Parts: sequence; C-alpha cells; structure tokens
Amino acid sequence: MSFNNFIPTVWSAQMLKALKNDNVAVKLSDARYNETAKYGDSIKINGVGKVNVRDYVKGQPITRDGWQDQSTLIQIDQQKYFAFGVDDIDKRQAKGELMSALREEAGTALADVADSFIYSLHGDAGSKIKVDQVTSGNVLSTISSAIKALYKHNVPKNAQLSLEVSPDFMEKMLLADILYGQPNEDTIKNGYMGRVGKWMNIKVYMTNNLPQVGGKDVIFLRTKRAIAYVDNMNEVEAYRPEDSFEDAIKGLHVYGGKVVRPDELAVITCGYGAETKI
Repeated sequence: MSFNNFIPTVWSAQMLKALKNDNVAVKLSDARYNETAKYGDSIKINGVGKVNVRDYVKGQPITRDGWQDQSTLIQIDQQKYFAFGVDDIDKRQAKGELMSALREEAGTALADVADSFIYSLHGDAGSKIKVDQVTSGNVLSTISSAIKALYKHNVPKNAQLSLEVSPDFMEKMLLADILYGQPNEDTIKNGYMGRVGKWMNIKVYMTNNLPQVGGKDVIFLRTKRAIAYVDNMNEVEAYRPEDSFEDAIKGLHVYGGKVVRPDELAVITCGYGAETKI
C-alpha cells in the first residue's frame, strides 16, 4: 500500500461497512441514528407516549391529550483503537495487499468487541428467564416462554424477532430438530438456522460473543427496536513511525448503545443438561 493511495474517509467507510457485515449484535440493533458522533457526545433518541382512544358520544366535546416526551439519550462512552505497522522489508517479501488484509483483521476484532458491548446490556432486559438445564427436550418450550414474555409486553405480532444463541444452545436446537422435526440441508443457512429460523417468525443467529453469568449462557430474544446503537470511525490515520522503517495505520472506533425498549428484549440465562434420548 502506498500512502499516495490512502484516503482516510474511504478507509473509515470501508471499515464501518466491514464492521456491520461482521457484527451480529450490532446488526440486529437499531443503528439508524447519527454516525457523526464523537466520544463524549449524547445522542437524543426521540420518542412519544401512547395515544389514548376513547368512546365518541355525539354532541359531547372531545378530549385532547398532550404528548408525552419519552426521548432518551445514548452516551457515546466507548472508544477502542487499533494500530499496526508493516516493515518495509516484510512488505517487499509479502505477496498481495498485506495492509488490506490487516485492515480486515482489525475490522473483525473491532466487530467482536462492539458485539460484546451490546450483549453487556442484558441486565436492562424487560423479561428475564432462568433455566437450570436446557436439553433437546425443553429447548423449544424455553424459547416459547421467551416469545410469550415479549407478546405479553405487547410486542407487535408482526415484528421480526431475532434469537441470538451460543454454540451450546444451538446444539440443543439442532438435536431437538432431529428428535421432533425433519432435518434438512437448510438447518444452518444464510447466517441463521433455517428451519428453526422460520418457526414462529424467528431468525436464529449463532455467536461466540454472548456473555455468561455464573457460568451460564445469556441468550437474547429481541426486536430490532429493543437496542439503539450509534458508532463512528472518525479517526483513521496513516503514518511513518520515527523509530522504525515501516508503514503504519491507526484508527479509533467510538460508539454507544442503550436498551431503549426493554419490553422488546428477553434474555434466557441457562445451563445445559445431558442428553438421554439421542
């Protein structure tokens, strides 16, 4: 890579695009807000209260409601950086675009960290379900309990629900599919588990970034509106370090997130039991 070809805004845009491709938690959050934010900023997310519906009586005056401001603020309080250099000798010996490959690796690492941040917000969920031992025999009823919790909180029935699971939880779902369904080649497809993903309008995503509490996995079920997220890659620089003969790149990723609709997020905290039927 020649610094003559380095355009910071292009690199920033490419890395943000790569982040959104690599993310699971961020991709499933409401990320439509201001992306020009800087560390320390507060982003206002507008919101209003519910509108009352009343009986109409002919000849009687109607009652007008004022509007309730239910806006919330997202603090841009996270900042993570990457920095790497490639020695001039290594560049000559390496084949291909070494700096571009390193950029991709940096993007993947930043995506994992951002996802872990989103999952750290699990304590603000409106519904919390605890299951000591999930097996292939009770995994579907466990998911159903979480779905019921969301619908009892008036989540729209046509809302797309996303279930984010650990590899262990995914295994129980796959075994349940074998026991109670018809396995097919679409079981894992397009980033989510196809057969279960089509069940009850849920798409299921597997990730290694989910947290644990007391040695138990924390599984997410939510709508896209449940968590709001704002990020920006506002500092990407190429430079020549004074103490070496190399090209170097450094970048700063700033972001923040918040559970803005707790009723649209349910978490399942669970351990796993041994299988006796399969």
